[in-house]
Amino acid sequence: MLLNKLPCLDKGYVAYLDSSCDSTKLRDVALEFFKKSDGRFLSDISTLTLVIKCPLFVQLNLSQFNLKIITTSTTDIEAYTPSVGEIGSPDHGTNKLISEDIERTTAALLINPKAYQADGCDRFVSQVLTPISTYTTLIVHGPYNEWKKFAAQGSMPHGMISYATSVQQILNMEWK
Repeated sequence: MLLNKLPCLDKGYVAYLDSSCDSTKLRDVALEFFKKSDGRFLSDISTLTLVIKCPLFVQLNLSQFNLKIITTSTTDIEAYTPSVGEIGSPDHGTNKLISEDIERTTAALLINPKAYQADGCDRFVSQVLTPISTYTTLIVHGPYNEWKKFAAQGSMPHGMISYATSVQQILNMEWK
């Protein structure tokens, strides 16, 4: 399937999969049944389905909304590693050291579950230390209004802003 992926963070994306009752359809329904040209009041019947590759911390945030989240199976285990510019301390040298340390620590945490399983550890128990920055690919479906709430959250952590912005772009394309 060919998806138009909007890139997010270092390895993630948001991709449009499907929607129902876009702005054109809402306008048609409003004219047909309510004799109005503005169908925005009908947005409760609109839905959007996206494919999202994101770190677990974004998935946790998505789960706070009335959205159906389906986790897909992945073979490659990847994790988000903030770049030097994303660290945010006033000193570039410190940013570089922190970024390198996060990269090393994350790599070690990603190796541990495989090593534990090779030693006979239960799969679930072996993943207890999985970093919250680990990428997962999701199919997420929900009402237009819930997607709007997700995209309009205030004071989001830096890592989530690109996901909210991408969702907002898709909403703007479907519901003008």
